[in-house]
Amino acid sequence: MTNKEKYREFCKEEKNIPIFSKDWWLDCVCGEKNWDVALVEKGGQVVASMPFFLTNRFIFSIVTMPKLTQNMGPFIKYPSGQYYYKKLSWEKEIIELLINQIPKFDYFIQNFNYKLDNWLPFYWKGFQQSTKYTYIIENKRYNDIEKELFNESRRRRIKKARKQDIEIFESNDIRLFYKLNMKTFIRQGIKIPYSFNYVEKLYKTCSINNAVKILFAKYNEEIVATSFLVFDDKTVYYLMGGIEPSKSNLGAMDLIHFESIKFAMENNYDFDFEGSMIENIEHYFRSFGSIQKPYFQITKIKSKILKLRNFINELKND
Repeated sequence: MTNKEKYREFCKEEKNIPIFSKDWWLDCVCGEKNWDVALVEKGGQVVASMPFFLTNRFIFSIVTMPKLTQNMGPFIKYPSGQYYYKKLSWEKEIIELLINQIPKFDYFIQNFNYKLDNWLPFYWKGFQQSTKYTYIIENKRYNDIEKELFNESRRRRIKKARKQDIEIFESNDIRLFYKLNMKTFIRQGIKIPYSFNYVEKLYKTCSINNAVKILFAKYNEEIVATSFLVFDDKTVYYLMGGIEPSKSNLGAMDLIHFESIKFAMENNYDFDFEGSMIENIEHYFRSFGSIQKPYFQITKIKSKILKLRNFINELKND
């Protein structure tokens, strides 16, 4: 069996692999032939994996992140009852074996899952790290989600939305979702980075795997907000959203997020806002009572041409 064939079997057995590293997700966002995986086996059993998306840009080979994919990086199974110092030794051994299997590249960039908090083996191999943040609401049984989690401003906006009889409902109208999602980028003067066909294909793939939910908010028969949720066996992720700019003050998106978090908590999932480094978005996510979780963005430049380009860009930003 090839590594990819072994990994497909591993994904069927191992429920803790995040959705963004599952084989069917990678088939969809990368294309079946455009991704591969490094594996470590012990005693005939897979104990670690690291999928990667390899693409070519001009003359360069790039290991990068697929669109709409929050994280990848190593997934490691640990022997039970490991002491902490043994855990670090295990990670060093396993991660080095994974790194050694990465194909030849000119530039490497991956976002790691926040649960992996040791990137030293990558540092020792010449990689660099930037810290980013996501925001998590951990799975708990809340008596009152709004009172126990949300700040006063968020509760007030949700109350306002309810008074205006905003209705939250689920639908598979992917074209309507994309229309509202696109308005988020238009408002910022940014070209939407993915096509309708790409999002439609992702929705259909997630539907087959029972891993998606699209919510809409309706106000006076007009659809004013939407969110695209995906989920694995542990976490619900807020992948994308959109809002009608003229109706942004209704509190519709706040109500959608409340229903999304409620869905996660009722089904014993964590809820992941996916985070942002933009100050006002960070503040918004935090207002729902989420916990800040750092995660690593790991990079490495091998090409001398790309190193020079990167150096020039750094000088421009000084």
